Amino acid sequence: MKNVFDQLNEFANQMMTEVKKAADQGEAPAKKLVRHIRTTESDLKEIDRLLERQRTLLAELTQKQDEAKELADKRFAQVEIAKEADQQELAERAAIESKHYGEQFRFFEELIIETKRELNQLEREALELKLKLEDLQNKRYEWMMRENVSNLKSKMNQVLEREPNATIKQEQHPFTTEEPESKKEEAPIAEDDIDARIADLERRFQK
Repeated sequence: MKNVFDQLNEFANQMMTEVKKAADQGEAPAKKLVRHIRTTESDLKEIDRLLERQRTLLAELTQKQDEAKELADKRFAQVEIAKEADQQELAERAAIESKHYGEQFRFFEELIIETKRELNQLEREALELKLKLEDLQNKRYEWMMRENVSNLKSKMNQVLEREPNATIKQEQHPFTTEEPESKKEEAPIAEDDIDARIADLERRFQK
């Protein structure tokens, strides 16, 4: 039966395959990847909780082992005291309990060794999963960037291919605008226009 780490590892590999497939089919791989990342993050939080629970159990086992050793040693010493006092029944009772607590000590000792070995292995696997999650998060930025570049290029192509639908009206600069006819200087009098020249002379004399 596969443990949770094997299942998550297979899930991560399957996720990468699905995301790459989505990208090949023109779908939005970044969005699909984000959903998978969120699921993995939730699973890793549960894994951290279980690992912490295992550490707590290991600490409790260590305490039980210490208590068993302390009682085994205590009862073993009491056996000698009871024998010296010629209390055979009490000595036998202390010997039974000393043996019992000694067996408990060895039981906890083996269990602690196994628990530590498994915990170390689980912690390494959890670390590998967290690092793989970081890779997925970095991959998300890569695909987000590629999607954005693709959208940007598509929009730019639309602008470049669009037919112009209006022309720019050229406005005249106020300082280069031609003056109205009324403001233009009077045209010079033609030399052969005698009547006009005489009339002009008369106007000057009147002044």
